[in-house]
Amino acid sequence: MKTNDRLTRALQFARDGVAVYPLASNSKVPLKGTQGYKDATTDVEKIKSWFEHVPRANLGIRLDQAKLIVVDIDRHGDVDGTETLRKLNEHGKTLPSDTYIEQTPNDGLHYFFKLPAKLNLKRRTGLYPGIDVLADFVLVAPSVINESAYKVVEPTNDIATVPQWLLDDLLPNQRMNKAPQHASQIRKTWAGRMLDDLVAGTGEGSRNSYLTSLLGKILRTGCNGMTAYELLQYANERLQPPLPDKEVNTIFKSIIKRT
Repeated sequence: MKTNDRLTRALQFARDGVAVYPLASNSKVPLKGTQGYKDATTDVEKIKSWFEHVPRANLGIRLDQAKLIVVDIDRHGDVDGTETLRKLNEHGKTLPSDTYIEQTPNDGLHYFFKLPAKLNLKRRTGLYPGIDVLADFVLVAPSVINESAYKVVEPTNDIATVPQWLLDDLLPNQRMNKAPQHASQIRKTWAGRMLDDLVAGTGEGSRNSYLTSLLGKILRTGCNGMTAYELLQYANERLQPPLPDKEVNTIFKSIIKRT
């Protein structure tokens, strides 16, 4: 009898304390009668029953309970996440290649990282152009989408600890230091007023116009596009409530085309 590779993988995760959940074959839809990652478990008998019922079910893992995150490098949209990764590397923001990595069915990459503690992180779509950070759940090998499988890049690599720069970008409010007392005594420049605007934010009804205007000011400083994008994301995160990442990306692309 042929071994069910998906069941084998699911049981290995469960033994390692990582909760798993099933999805319908060749899809990201929860298996009938289940609630997706909300039903994730390490219960061996329950896992066996899922795969006995649907041997070719896809396999997902719940990240938050295992103190894991996944950096999702997207390569099938308008923006190539690998190019963004190269630019991040030029700014000293490097993703270690010796961590556990999987190739996605769309030729993207999933970098897996351990968190130093259980943090209240949320999924961040578009943290950088073409790069998302998954903090809730993710599909894993040997799952199949559109007849193409998730594949392990280097099976012998362990999951590395998340780089500090990435944690800082995910939790920007926790890296803010109190301004030195003498800062208020320095003559305010145009750039200083722009930074004040960045931190001040705006009300819910004017978020789009605020971010559009702010991005124009940021770009007039002469900084590169990646810096401008990160500052725009930072400003949006301070809004109550923030705009969806899709809208922020639309603002960024629109203004960049004009410059």
